[in-house]
Order: sequence, then C-alpha cells, then structure tokens
Amino acid sequence: MLQAPEQQDGKPTYMDQLKAPGVSELFNQNRTVEHLNTIHRLKREYRSRQVYEISSFVVAMLGIVLMLATNEVLMVQQVDSAPAADILKIGTSISTFVLLVLLVLRYLAHTNIYKMQNIFPPGTSMLREFWPALLIELIICGFHVPMGVSGTFEILQYRYTLNRNSTTGMAVCSHPKNLPVQVIDSNCYLDYRYTYDTLGVLMVARLYLFGRYMRSSSPLYSQWASFIGTLKNVNTMNPFFHFKAIFNTKPLRLVLPLLFFVTFLTAAILRILEEPVQPYFMNYWTSVWLTIVTITSVGYGDYVPVTHCGRIFMAFSGILGGLLILSLVQSIFFAALELTENETRVKYIIDRTRWEKQRKNAAASLIQTQFRIKQRKQKNQDVTMLSFKLY
Repeated sequence: MLQAPEQQDGKPTYMDQLKAPGVSELFNQNRTVEHLNTIHRLKREYRSRQVYEISSFVVAMLGIVLMLATNEVLMVQQVDSAPAADILKIGTSISTFVLLVLLVLRYLAHTNIYKMQNIFPPGTSMLREFWPALLIELIICGFHVPMGVSGTFEILQYRYTLNRNSTTGMAVCSHPKNLPVQVIDSNCYLDYRYTYDTLGVLMVARLYLFGRYMRSSSPLYSQWASFIGTLKNVNTMNPFFHFKAIFNTKPLRLVLPLLFFVTFLTAAILRILEEPVQPYFMNYWTSVWLTIVTITSVGYGDYVPVTHCGRIFMAFSGILGGLLILSLVQSIFFAALELTENETRVKYIIDRTRWEKQRKNAAASLIQTQFRIKQRKQKNQDVTMLSFKLY
C-alpha cells in the first residue's frame, strides 16, 4: 500500500514508491505517465499562448501610442521632422519588431496545441498550416513609419467641376470655410499636405488583437474550458464567446472602458487627419467634441471633417461606437430596469394580497346586492338598478 509523501521512519517516500519496478511497469503498460506529460505540456502551451496574446496587444498599443506622440510633436512644432520625433520612431520600430516576434511565437504555441489535441498530425509545421494568416498579420502589424522617412506630400481632393453658367455657387472655386482650394483643368480641388508620419494612423489596424487579448485575459480561458466546450459543441476559444460571457456577468466593466477608448482614440486620429486643413483641430477637445456628437448621433454640425480620410475614419468610428457600443449601453440600461428574482417574488406577494382583498370585496358586494334584490322583490319594488349592478 502506498504511504504518505513524507519520510516515515526510514520507509520509502511516495516518489520512491512511484519509481519502484512494479509501479513503473504498471504505468508503462497503460501509458499513464505519457498521458500526464501530454496534459502538462498542453497546459503549458495554453499558458504560453495566453502570455503571447496579452503581450502582443500591449506591445501593439504601445506602438500606436508612440505613433500618436510622434504626430503630436510634428503638429505642435509645425515641421515634417524633429529629433524628438526620430526618437519616438525608434521606439515604434523596436516595439514593432517585438510584436512580430510575439506573433510568430503565438502561432508556434497555437500549432503545438492543435497537434496535442490531435487536430493536426504530429509532424505538422506552423508554416504549412498558418502561413497565409501569419503573413497577413505580419504585414498588418509590421507597418509603421520608420526613422529616416520624413517629408510631406500633397493631396488634391476633388470637389466639383466649375460651371460658368451655374447659379448655385459652382461658377467659382471656393470653400464655405475659406479653406485652401486650387483650380486644375476647370475642376475645383481642396489643396492640403500631409506628412509621411500621418500614414502611421494605419497602425490602428493592429486593434484586431483586442479580440485575442479579451479571450486570453478572460477567467474562462483554459484547456479545461476548451474540453468542456468540445463536449457541448461550443467553441470556447472563440473571442466572441468570451465577449458574451463577460458582457453577461460584468457588462459595465467591459462596455464603458471600450466606449472611452474608442472615443479618445478616434479623436486623436481625427485630429491628425483634419489639422492640416482645419487648424482649430489643434485643440484636442474639439476633436473629442466632434467624436462624441457623431457617436451619439446628435450631429450639431458646428465641426465637421472635410478630408476624405477624416470622413471615412469618422464614419467607421460612428458605426463602431454609435451603433454597436451605444446599443450595448442601452441594453445594459434596460436590463438594469428588470426586476431581480427576489424583487419579482416580493411584487407577486404584494399583488396577490391586493388581488385577494379585491376578490373578497367583490364577493361581499355581490352578496349584499343579492340580499337587497331579494328584499325589494318581497316588497314588490323595482330591482332594475340592483340587477344591473349585479351583472
């Protein structure tokens, strides 16, 4: 019989007993040790993938913050290059390199998990199964404006074709807000310039990593949860599953930070895209105000984006923030108005007491009316009103 793990008066310990020839032979026959090692390695790979996915999102956000800081420096100094901006670009390049390494490690851990779960054959390589997805992610996450790339480029944004006979203001090339315009081949163009660092706003495409971050930071993330989901035909590794689970348990903790994040990030990027044309967007809170009135569908019209890039980005943010996030906020509000189970029980008890009282009063009134009708009939009096009251 196996003893306790502690050494007892010179007797063999638990580990010594496990190493005994008879026990080792038993384990070798039913492959118990092999299965335990597989479970341990699977748990370790799940943990590694979790660390890689959380770290990837954090590093991606760091790169976006450095990109915003670079554009901030250039906007404040009104130049296309600056020493401080070059230092920030170096940080952006370093964070981008770290992000690409984390992506590769994440796919390696992901491949190992699939092999240990017998989804892939044992000899499967990462590149063989995931090279298209990995290549796309490396391109998306690897894009940034490195140090040494500086300068500006001109944007000619078409407005309309001049019509000398027009009575609607299209006979001359002008803008209602007196923005710089230019006439080329009888066409009116809005004329402005972007720095090459403005292209860094495309780094917001890295935010797709938020789905993996939400899954990996969820308390439901584990190989055990994946096993249970397999039994019930539920993909517990789907980020949307974790989004729904968190939303059902702690909705405000998910939605409010997401709403603030979308609002202030949109304002920062809109400021970069619109400032070359509309200088009053140098005030960050002007961009925040425009973002809020757009997301909430108020739309006062006191500030509007005029560049194509600004309009496209604002439209996308309005759809994401206005239609999706605010809809979730509304669902939280209406859910908060619903009665809890205990409140429903209390309300039922109160209503039932009120109903019983009304029923007793109605029964008493019925008996009294019937008695009065009988008395009036005995006295040969008119009982029409009482009969109407009775029925």
